[in-house]
Amino acid sequence: MFWRRALSIVVLLPLVLLIVYQGGWVYLLLISVVVLLMQVEYCRLAQHFSEKLNVVIPTLLTVAFCLLAYFLPALPKTLSVSTVMFSYITFVLIYVFAESIFRGQVAGELVTVTLKLTGILTIGWTFGYHLILLRNSGQIGMSLCFLLAGTVWCGDTGAYLIGRAVGKHKLGTPVSPRKTVEGTIGGLVVGTLVGFLLGAFLLKDTIPLGHIALIGFLLTVMGQLGDLSESLMKRTAGVKDSGDVIPGHGGLLDRCDSLIFSAPVLYYYLKLTGHLA
Repeated sequence: MFWRRALSIVVLLPLVLLIVYQGGWVYLLLISVVVLLMQVEYCRLAQHFSEKLNVVIPTLLTVAFCLLAYFLPALPKTLSVSTVMFSYITFVLIYVFAESIFRGQVAGELVTVTLKLTGILTIGWTFGYHLILLRNSGQIGMSLCFLLAGTVWCGDTGAYLIGRAVGKHKLGTPVSPRKTVEGTIGGLVVGTLVGFLLGAFLLKDTIPLGHIALIGFLLTVMGQLGDLSESLMKRTAGVKDSGDVIPGHGGLLDRCDSLIFSAPVLYYYLKLTGHLA
């Protein structure tokens, strides 16, 4: 399993790095395709609880968040970005309730509404929307994407390898019973250290080292939280992987779950501390 994971990374990583470096519409296309496939995988998981949940419209609404993040900055200054975003989120809320209301049924509909909202907002807004915003954050956008992915994925890898090598004490959560305390702590240490080193190299003279160290820790914590959140979905649905798109890694939701919470946390941390305009 490990060597299949490693081979997939060797094949895919250069392509992803090149696209992140290129930015622009190519990056938008990559994130949009990833979001689309993640939402399809999520809907298949959600259909274990609600067979009435369709795939097409929630997927389109999810991908629209990526398009909004990319094109909203080009809007006339008289039209507020926040106004457009809140309007769209309001439209999504209205849609998910209206679809269930006009279906003319009651049993299980609140579950269906909740499942649709969860998928659209977590994959479309927290993941796709903020990954686009990060890449388009001026001259440091590319560095922020490299920092985010490098920190989170190295933290994941560190947790996996250390847990397999020396993990003896179970973390104690039924969400992911194979995770160990040693692996979790090791992942936090590896992710924080890698985040600090990457940030110090990529963002030198831009963000103080104290902030970089805290960012590395926060991203690693949020990465593990995202991983456990997706494990909760799979464990509840009774499946091992969300898909089989990437050999050794499962689906895209399996591979990108660690970025779902870490991407917005990085963006808003930098906004709140004044390091992003």
